[in-house]
Amino acid sequence: MERDDLKLEVTAAVPEAAAIVVAASGVDEGTLELLDEVVEETKTMTVTDEEQATSSAAACQERRRRPVAADAAAAVNSSVDDVGAAAAADSVENKGGSANSKVPIPASLVVAQTTRKKKLLVLHLNGLLADINQDFHNAHLSNGKFRCKLVFKRPFCDDFLKFCFRNFDVGVWSSRLRVNVDAAVDILMKGSKRRLLFCWDASKCTATGLYSLENKNKPLVLKELKKLWSKEEAADGLPWQQGKFAPSNTLLLDDSPYKALRNPPHTAIFPYPYSYKNRKDDSSLAPGGDLRLYLESLATADDVPRFVREHPFGQPPITETDPDWNFYKRVLLE
Repeated sequence: MERDDLKLEVTAAVPEAAAIVVAASGVDEGTLELLDEVVEETKTMTVTDEEQATSSAAACQERRRRPVAADAAAAVNSSVDDVGAAAAADSVENKGGSANSKVPIPASLVVAQTTRKKKLLVLHLNGLLADINQDFHNAHLSNGKFRCKLVFKRPFCDDFLKFCFRNFDVGVWSSRLRVNVDAAVDILMKGSKRRLLFCWDASKCTATGLYSLENKNKPLVLKELKKLWSKEEAADGLPWQQGKFAPSNTLLLDDSPYKALRNPPHTAIFPYPYSYKNRKDDSSLAPGGDLRLYLESLATADDVPRFVREHPFGQPPITETDPDWNFYKRVLLE
């Protein structure tokens, strides 16, 4: 089966393909990326041939008579020769064009989205995915520049983002200005930024009137997750119904623990900030890296707060035992 035929068959048989996540064990990363791309591209495909369109409509009518889970399994089985107890092999057209490369499809290939909903992953930019600074002495090492700022992408960032999009619903929340957030996301994510559920800037943060202890010129702001959960006015335009996300299925990743002071406990982790000067020794985002392994386990956990409580990661949250608690408790009293 050729690549274009596979796309058409997935589109005709599974109109929900854009919402389905292909999860596999024992599949090489290249195979997963190709399958992920095929599913992603079905979102924008248009069937122009009348016969194909008619066939698709008939398939849709038949599909209404079957359970979604069985339908999804049937669609996958119709797109490959045999996904059974033994590994099957399908022919997917090489991007080069002329030669067909055989891509093995192991029996462990499953459609996971029908049984488990994705959790919401809220990503920070600077310190997590990149080091954004003004160290122009090493500008040649950077991946881009905006408004006198250099962006040093973290090692394995691209691969990490593919992993996140495949296993989570993903949003970005930065405490920078809108123009800077857009520029940084363009550099870090390029075309994949269209897969973000939202991209928030400083205007969505909560001002406290205080300034950071680490930087007296930096306002201390909060990222209150309730704005995502309740879809209040500040969250207008989010592409989901109120109640879809809650403390049980949301995780904030930020390198500043104080930004989560008003959030429910254990709904965030605080990885230590990345510096490009440590790039040669940094593998946190890589397959097998500490953060990657942590999120792999989190993706299958039943409850985010319980998982985070039982598996602490990175910097500790700010609590009454913090040496600067007298300062931070003022935020809670506001």
